[in-house]
Amino acid sequence: MGSKQSKPIQQSLTVIEETAKEPSLKSTTEKSESKLPFNHPKVTSGDGENCPYKNPLTSIGGFFKKKQSTDALKIEAASEIPESSSGCPVKGGNKVISSEASTSSGCPVKSNSSTVYNVYSQPIDPKNNMPSNANQLRGPNQNEELSTNRIKSTIPKGNTDGDSWTYPSPQMFYNSLSRKNKLGDTEESDIESVVAIHNNMNEKTWAKVMEWEQVLCPDAAKEGGSKLLKFLGRPSDLSPKATVKNMVFGHPLPFDRHDWTIQRPDGTKVVYVIDYYVDETKADDSEGSGFPNMHDRDAIESILVDVRPAADSVENIIGRAVTMPYARRIEKTTKFDPMPILPTKEMKEQIGESEKVWENIQRSVEESKKPKQAKSMILKPSDIPNDQKKDFNLDITDKEAKNIAKSFVTMLDNCKSTQELVNECKGEEECARVSLALTMCLAKVVCPIQQGAVAEALNADDFDPKDEKAAEAYSARFETALENMSICVTNKGERAAIAREKYPELF
Repeated sequence: MGSKQSKPIQQSLTVIEETAKEPSLKSTTEKSESKLPFNHPKVTSGDGENCPYKNPLTSIGGFFKKKQSTDALKIEAASEIPESSSGCPVKGGNKVISSEASTSSGCPVKSNSSTVYNVYSQPIDPKNNMPSNANQLRGPNQNEELSTNRIKSTIPKGNTDGDSWTYPSPQMFYNSLSRKNKLGDTEESDIESVVAIHNNMNEKTWAKVMEWEQVLCPDAAKEGGSKLLKFLGRPSDLSPKATVKNMVFGHPLPFDRHDWTIQRPDGTKVVYVIDYYVDETKADDSEGSGFPNMHDRDAIESILVDVRPAADSVENIIGRAVTMPYARRIEKTTKFDPMPILPTKEMKEQIGESEKVWENIQRSVEESKKPKQAKSMILKPSDIPNDQKKDFNLDITDKEAKNIAKSFVTMLDNCKSTQELVNECKGEEECARVSLALTMCLAKVVCPIQQGAVAEALNADDFDPKDEKAAEAYSARFETALENMSICVTNKGERAAIAREKYPELF
């Protein structure tokens, strides 16, 4: 996308304090006796045949032998993992309160404790459905650093005195798209532009909501105005109006839907339904169009917004059918300009494309509801079923293979002694430490961004260990960084296995 607007990316346009997927916190209210991180794989003593962390280097195309005859210096692990009295890299308590989150619904899931989780096992604030802890960690497949700076919106936040919602940083937005499988062909270099468009559209949407409120509840402005209490993304649910427009008038389908709940000064809550459409014929390719000013309502003409109060009460129905039309046409006291019911000729020509987008959204939602399958640490091309090979990029160029071979030579040289420590470790805590040290060593070469995030988490001391919530947040942050790093190393191993099979002479 760069600095030009090109085709707008049809992602959720949310004013979110969004985070990427946190690791699933599946322990109970009982304190674990283990000193390992909450989601650490079980580490066995002995030869470690059944331990995925005992010999993680087998995931890198099998380049390391299980045993090596070198007398490695046993201080290398310490260079990667800070020493602690417990042998555990996690600082703070290990009490976690959680329950399994349902994957069959988009609604928040309550556990038996006071903590509420969403379907991604993220602790959330039940007042607004937002994750409690913003995750600014690098994603497992990320290759470039992204900004973690966040911008304040002009949208007032419900249940607060003068506070406003904060937009996600580019890093948070990338993590959110990645978690929802919505990255598509979006590159990291596009994310700054995507965030700028996202923020602009939310400001435009809020302005339209306020135009409705000025007509339906004019006294609200005198008492501080209405505020956005919470919102819900419903991309797979067609609103009744969108259904009628499509089936009766041949209008393209929306690419996203939101339900925003606003709160008036007297406490009244009103839900606004928002459908987002795209008209590709209005896309702007001029320089700088991909970075609109947040408050420019004339920018991004290719994204159309249909805002109206939900028809869930007599008052709202009268407002939509009588009050707003009267204010627009007779009194002329509002600038509100509703989206036309009838599609233009150009829009009608895009109905096929909108249906394809809708089908992709449905598939994505269904996939997100399926339980995640455990992924083997060792993957060879021959292990992939023929009917699934289309989902894997088994093509690899000579240039990429050479780069992989070069990085793995470096990794072999740097991590041999740490591998020896893994082979010789005894006891759960010792094996956990050296296994993590080995993964850190591998990642330092092939996944430096993700390894850096783990190192930052390990060295973080910005919380009170006696504060249970702060300790839990720290542990979740560390676990997410560790999980992302491990996934990255595994993915690099998969590419190395493919490269080694296709270009064995390079290895």
